Amino acid sequence: MTEPQNAAADLVVDAARAVVRRIAAEELPIFDEVAAGWRRQMSKGRVSWSVPQGGVGFGIDTTLLTELVLQVVAAAVGEVLVLGATTARVGLLRRRRRELPAPPDARPGLDSTQARRLREACRRHAVALGLDPNRAELLADAAVGAMVDPPDE
Repeated sequence: MTEPQNAAADLVVDAARAVVRRIAAEELPIFDEVAAGWRRQMSKGRVSWSVPQGGVGFGIDTTLLTELVLQVVAAAVGEVLVLGATTARVGLLRRRRRELPAPPDARPGLDSTQARRLREACRRHAVALGLDPNRAELLADAAVGAMVDPPDE
């Protein structure tokens, strides 16, 4: 993976670990192994965006939730980062055309719009992968919480 891909993968894995810690702490012992498999898929460009290891409609298996969280967070972060990068690029082009000075650096972290978009994307992707709406809401809240207020490790 390239350096930006590694940074994005680190962001996804860190956020997914925090989500699993908040909603399925019993899965933490297997998290690193599952995350390593996800990273291997990413490095080969073959990430599966389907329901991991079968359907989850009749209850979530412990290994399935960790895989599902990684997929949901990766899809949502990718979606929000793509929207943000596109918006920043458009803004940069407009500033260049008007020859305005660049704004000061934004503070790190998510702003309220990004947090809202991330939450919506997480929920939508979780439901699409078969998680029931209540659990999808919980996952989305935990993902945004992990990005906004990362846990101290």
